Amino acid sequence: MKRLIIGSLFFALLGFGALKLMFSGVEVKYKAALPWQVSTKADGTTHILGVDIGDATFKELMFKLKLLAEPALFEAPNGDLSLEAYFGKKKFGVLEARLVVEMDADEALLKKMLKEQMGRDSTPSNHWKYSLSVENTKLANDLRVWRLIYLPITDYEPKQMKFFGEPDEKIQVSETAQYWLYPNRGMILLWDTEGKEIFYYVANKDFDRLKKSLPMEAQIQRY
Repeated sequence: MKRLIIGSLFFALLGFGALKLMFSGVEVKYKAALPWQVSTKADGTTHILGVDIGDATFKELMFKLKLLAEPALFEAPNGDLSLEAYFGKKKFGVLEARLVVEMDADEALLKKMLKEQMGRDSTPSNHWKYSLSVENTKLANDLRVWRLIYLPITDYEPKQMKFFGEPDEKIQVSETAQYWLYPNRGMILLWDTEGKEIFYYVANKDFDRLKKSLPMEAQIQRY
């Protein structure tokens, strides 16, 4: 196999050995790839798409999914900072979706990344998106993923909602959208009769944190 000549940022993301595995041409099989195929493990983590959310680091998540993404720092209009990564359209089982993950970074690290950012872009949601330095990308790789967001490409029909079961709680977002809360499954579903659904997954210990972080609008437009 020919050696891949790649930039230092790719090495910062995963390391050469992991990249060889990802790009070896082996087809990835997702045995449990439907968004309702989610389970809570004995340690409180949430198992979805073959990844234990709440325990896996960003680097481990990329390795398990055989996907590569670049972490970035986001600044909300109110100044709140978050460290996230976006995976473009990908087929998981029989369905296509996009993924967004958020890493668990403390305020001091987020401010350090903001100070050392390598450039910024605006987003449709009025957030600033900052590129990370190679050093900070390495730091992001080793952080725990506390939240995974699954963005399906197609809309779901009401009859498909039976797969999720009755939620413990519903929160009205708009005339057409509700959050369905499943704390025992580590999942919250945004069900929108006139838009696409959004699925949020966290470990049990992070469920209250997820609930407090939910946007009170029907769609995410950051990416």
